Amino acid sequence: MKQVDILFSILTLPEVLLLRYVGSEFHKKGYKIGFILFHEAGEDLLEGYPFLIFNIHKIKKDFKLREKSVEELEKEYGILNFRELLIREKISYNRKDEKKLENKASLYLQILDDVFQQTHPRCVVQELGDFVANKCVYYAARKNNIDHIFYEPAPFKQRIVFTLNSYYADIPDELLNKEVNPEVKKRVEEYVNEYLQKGEIVIPFKDKFSFGDATIRKFLNFEYLKRLKRKIIHKYFQKKEEEYSEIGWVIRCSVLKWFRRKILTPYYFEPKKKEKYIFFPLHVPFDIQITTRSKLFYNQIGFLEYLSRIIPFGYKLYIKEHPAAVGGYSFWGLRNLLKEHNNVKLIHPRVSSYHLIKNAELIISVNSKVGFEALMQNKKVVVVGDALYKNKGITFDVDNINNLERVVKKALESSDPNFDRILKFLYAVYEGSYPTELFLIEEENLKNSFRSFYDFIHIVL
Repeated sequence: MKQVDILFSILTLPEVLLLRYVGSEFHKKGYKIGFILFHEAGEDLLEGYPFLIFNIHKIKKDFKLREKSVEELEKEYGILNFRELLIREKISYNRKDEKKLENKASLYLQILDDVFQQTHPRCVVQELGDFVANKCVYYAARKNNIDHIFYEPAPFKQRIVFTLNSYYADIPDELLNKEVNPEVKKRVEEYVNEYLQKGEIVIPFKDKFSFGDATIRKFLNFEYLKRLKRKIIHKYFQKKEEEYSEIGWVIRCSVLKWFRRKILTPYYFEPKKKEKYIFFPLHVPFDIQITTRSKLFYNQIGFLEYLSRIIPFGYKLYIKEHPAAVGGYSFWGLRNLLKEHNNVKLIHPRVSSYHLIKNAELIISVNSKVGFEALMQNKKVVVVGDALYKNKGITFDVDNINNLERVVKKALESSDPNFDRILKFLYAVYEGSYPTELFLIEEENLKNSFRSFYDFIHIVL
């Protein structure tokens, strides 16, 4: 089997279109490129390209699985708890059969282990994710001492960040302490000023069809229908496998979101002028930020019930659904929370988070981008999860949840953070990110994408 320099792991077709171009440009520079495909239809899009292809769904049909216990797999692959490989698919795709998921993870780990031992890649690259496939790629790479790289959208629009050999993104101390590049300084300050003037939230291109109120128009737009048609053709007519294949479940969830949104209407609240409040932005229920990066806060409604009891008397707790998950939270959970705790108010989806941040006395964040935007507004932020902006001297950090009440009180009594220090952090974040809009398949953006991947990866190699 041929050795490769870079193996790109792919779960969706948009990834194929982006990385096909990136891989081709790497190939022109003399790098040997391979693709691990968890989406069978992606192989058709790579036909004729000079890549080594590993179609996992084809390989698994003839693969001889070696019988290994969960304990053996945990020890061999350095997995603390095997359940962490399965939890995302259990909760977001209703895959409740743990034995079936265990067999799937075991199969993927062993296939990937064989692939890596045959090809000896110098690095493995994939989009940030915590499904079984993502986790197995990560742990199989680490087992074989192969550098693993995640990429994901940066807090700044049209930029991405890379994370090496970890699920947790951070800003290196050398970036925080180095002299600021004048061009970086200029661009960051222009970005902050534009944000403060326009008050627009950052929506990555890849997520733009997911954001917005849960109306019929949202779920029946052209892009959603096109994706649905493509999935139906791949699954039922071409018999091609992929990881996200529960079409009926996804449709059911979309209908349920629409219904919940409708029956939540009487419970939505419009902010009152001069009312003192603390703002907590809800995460997407199954987002990796709380399923992997800050697991303690997965049950957000349970956390809100706790928050409602420990915020100071005289303050309201304003909460708002994530714009990509309106209608995505338990109706009865929210209803009971609002009914039993009259200091909690569910803000209407049409209310801008920018204005909620601006008028809040304090923002409490697990690791939301709202916390990042709050810093750009020079607001006080209490951080309870593993966030990019935690432990940088610009937020009020909570390492023990039992101390949250004390930290909230301290934050409310404190003056606003030092904005020069916030700017220094923003400069470092910007300099640690790279220009591109993920999955925007336009010539100039594709060129930017390659330059960004190359600038990071060639240093690793």
